[in-house]
Amino acid sequence: MVHERKKEVFSREIIRPSSPTPDRKRIHKLSFFDQLSPPIYLPLLYFYPNQDPQTPFASKTQLLKTSLSSALSKYYPLAGRIRDSFTVDCNDEGAVFLEARMNSKLAEILEDSPVDETLKLCFPDGLCYQNSNLSSPLTVQVTGFDCGGMALAVCLSHTIIDVSGMCSFVNYWAALASNSAIEDGGGVPPLHLEFNLAELYPPIDLPVTKTFDPVIIRCVSRRLVFDGSNIGKLKGIVAAGNVVVENPTRMEVVLAILHCSAIFAIRVCSGSLIADTELHSAVNLRSRVVPPVPASSVGNMASTFVVFTPKDVDTELVSFAGMIREAKVENFRSCASRSRGEELCPFVVETTKGFRGEQGSDGAGSRRHVFGCSSWCGFPFYEADFGWGKPVWVTHTFAGAKDIITMMDTRNGDGIEVTVCLEGGVMAAFETDEKLLSFCTINPGVIW
Repeated sequence: MVHERKKEVFSREIIRPSSPTPDRKRIHKLSFFDQLSPPIYLPLLYFYPNQDPQTPFASKTQLLKTSLSSALSKYYPLAGRIRDSFTVDCNDEGAVFLEARMNSKLAEILEDSPVDETLKLCFPDGLCYQNSNLSSPLTVQVTGFDCGGMALAVCLSHTIIDVSGMCSFVNYWAALASNSAIEDGGGVPPLHLEFNLAELYPPIDLPVTKTFDPVIIRCVSRRLVFDGSNIGKLKGIVAAGNVVVENPTRMEVVLAILHCSAIFAIRVCSGSLIADTELHSAVNLRSRVVPPVPASSVGNMASTFVVFTPKDVDTELVSFAGMIREAKVENFRSCASRSRGEELCPFVVETTKGFRGEQGSDGAGSRRHVFGCSSWCGFPFYEADFGWGKPVWVTHTFAGAKDIITMMDTRNGDGIEVTVCLEGGVMAAFETDEKLLSFCTINPGVIW
């Protein structure tokens, strides 16, 4: 009989920067792209086995707190407070650090098809994908397990930072911690951050502080794992059948089959009420504008490309992959030709409407069915070693946000893990699609 997993939070502290933020850096201006980002907490969850049983849990958490304080002196807006749609007050009020314990072993959670209900316990209560403009931009929860392993949850304000910056922040924090934990040192490479995106892309008069309200009614999430072998098969099918996509990427082929299956499921459940669909996929624009914006610039810089599928068009993998490639290339071309802020901003506002919940219509008053996709692939999440080894699994939770697809690399870097959230009836059709199931595994355990 499976016991009920419970969490006990036994410590709550405020971690402030190790050195005060100078007055000249007190006000951090938000850029146009920061304004467009939903005011939510981006959640990341790292799992670590107990590879250092000689070091008590309390010593590890103390190291985490000390090194976090040092990291915040560089990433000082994360220790401030969001004041309005234009500024962050870098007042060193600090980040929230929670310590918790759970009556479970790490192996029990990872090997037994980890589900959202358990993952949510590893996150701070009530924060995942909720409004980040009301409290600290950064909240951390460290959860210890009966076996000595731990989970590290990081919730960061999407108003201030994007997924790329979030990964860089955690890895820098880990480098500070592991350098402290190693007796012979070795040093942490100097960090040169830039907080100037608002100068390149100034904010506009746009209401962005509204509460993010994901549609969660009757929503079901599933984790799908595509291994490298099956992704290779998908690439082969697409390359052989579409002259537009001679060398398809991992993201293109996985997104194509997911969108194919999602539309199939929608149509199964809709009957005579079938609607047109739109797929909005977020893309990082840093390297797409002229001149490129360096990765060291802290903040957001994303647009979305849109794939429109009329309700009377058949779903087919090869054609979808071609549509995705064409939409992506056209978006990149349009952004590159509009690199100046006054030209790029209106274009991005228009292309991100669906991703921000502003659904369109088909001209006859019927609302289109809009899917959103965010790819977290290509970022070195698994390099976060705080001194007791690299994580065995890195994931997140969507807490039921409707019609959202998120992709992350598997630990070996060859495969892709996908989280899909759909309404209950749609998910029932989606997860039984034989074409989809021939290329992925649904809710498998984590092998480590």
